[in-house]
Amino acid sequence: MIKLESLKKSKLFWYFKKKLRMKSPDKILFEKSNFNRISFIHRALRKFPQNSAKYLEIGVFQNAVFDTIYLSEKNKYGVDPSTGGNLRMTSDEFFSNNKTFFDVIFIDGLHHYEQCQKDCINALKFLKTDGIILLHDLLPQNADEEYVPQMNKTWTGDVWKVAVELSMSKNLDFRIVNIDHGVGILKKKKQKI
Repeated sequence: MIKLESLKKSKLFWYFKKKLRMKSPDKILFEKSNFNRISFIHRALRKFPQNSAKYLEIGVFQNAVFDTIYLSEKNKYGVDPSTGGNLRMTSDEFFSNNKTFFDVIFIDGLHHYEQCQKDCINALKFLKTDGIILLHDLLPQNADEEYVPQMNKTWTGDVWKVAVELSMSKNLDFRIVNIDHGVGILKKKKQKI
């Protein structure tokens, strides 16, 4: 990952910063689509055998996504320190003790840049070959949604900074889909032999 100091020098950083600092009523509008983060997760999981696919969700909250994942209990892990999922702990605690590798990882935890960056780095360590990481809340509609600490009910935090870093990475494939507050799709690039 790129250090924040060098990130601030990039043109992409300032482009995102300018776009996201617009005041209401100017907002980033999401594409009208039947797709959302749940549909992307299900589509990703279909790429792996259902009886052996491993799914990890960081930041489960009230199980809105987690309960839609139809895998056996032994193959789905939901990590949240306060509500939802099946593992009551922080993502840092989970990753420090984890030995399992995952096909699909969904990151929607604490909406702070530093924590999201840590979750992304840790998730990459435990991603199977051809695995997929999905990240949520990468496109705040306005400055109020990205402000840390949270001021409004709708809150993406400043995790968009992780998207800037990922988009500049040379060994990762990364895209953002302009739906559902921004859904990021991350894969490791295949190594050339």
